[in-house]
Amino acid sequence: MLMDQLKEMANFTNHEKDIASYVLDHLEEIPQLTSDELAKLSFTSKATVIRLCQKLDLSGYQEFKLKLVAEINQEERINRLLANEPITDQSTPSDIMKTLPFLYDKSITNTRLTINENTMNRINNRLKTMDEIHLYGTGISYMLAQSAAYKFSTLGVPCSSFESINGHALAARKKERIVVFLISFTGANKTIHQIAQYLKEATDYYIVGIMGPHSQGIEKWCDEMIEIPNRDSLLSLDVIHSFSSANYVLDIIFGMLLAERYENHVLSSVEMLNHQSLLLDKLDN
Repeated sequence: MLMDQLKEMANFTNHEKDIASYVLDHLEEIPQLTSDELAKLSFTSKATVIRLCQKLDLSGYQEFKLKLVAEINQEERINRLLANEPITDQSTPSDIMKTLPFLYDKSITNTRLTINENTMNRINNRLKTMDEIHLYGTGISYMLAQSAAYKFSTLGVPCSSFESINGHALAARKKERIVVFLISFTGANKTIHQIAQYLKEATDYYIVGIMGPHSQGIEKWCDEMIEIPNRDSLLSLDVIHSFSSANYVLDIIFGMLLAERYENHVLSSVEMLNHQSLLLDKLDN
C-alpha cells in the first residue's frame, strides 16, 4: 500500500520525508497538484518528488497520483461500510443480543418484499406433481441444503442434498419429475452456475435458483429465480443476512409442502406418537 510506505518512510531522505508528510497531511489536495507545486509546497524540488516516486517503484508522479487516489477511494469505501456495521469492537454482549433480532427481522422482511407471489405459485404447482426434491449448495449453503432436506423429509418427501454433480445418477434419472433448488448466497458461485447449466442441458428437471443479487447469467439455466437480498457488508454479518433470507425461502417451501400433505402429515404424526417412547432418551425410574 502506497500510504503505508509513505507513513513508514523507510530509507527516505529528509527531503523525501518532508514530501511524504505533506502528502499525508493534505491527501485531498494531491490529485490537483503538479509535481512542481508539490515540490514548492513541501519546500523540496521537483527532482526529489520524482526520485521519491521511483523509490516507491512507480514510473513517475502521474502514477503516484493515480495510485494514491485509488487508495483514498478504497479507504473511504471501507470507512463507509464500517460506519453501517451494527456490531463493532464497542458492542457488548447485551448490545449484540438486542441487535441480532433486528437483523433477522430486517433480512426476512426484505426477502418477503422481494419475493414474487406468481413465482411461488408456479413453484407450488410444480411441487404438487414432483417425485423428489434435490437441493444443491456449497460451503455454508450446502449446510442449509442439508437442513432443508431433513425438514422436507419429515413430511415424507423424498429429498436429497448435494455439493456436486453425479453424472451417472443424473443420466439414469434424467426424465424423472424432480424439483431442484440451487442455493448461492452471492449468486455468483461458479460451481452452482456449472451445476445449473449441467442440470438444464442434461436433465428435464425443474430448476429453481435461490440466489443473491450477483446472479447475472444463471437465469437462463433456471426455470424460476428467487432473489435473496444481500446487504453490502465488509464484515461477516452478510452471512447472517443471507442465511436468514435463504432459510426463510426454504421454510416457505416447507410450509407449501406441509399444506399440500396436511392430512397425511397429521396421520403420520399420530402414528409417530405411538412409538414416541422409543425415541425419547428417558432414564429408568
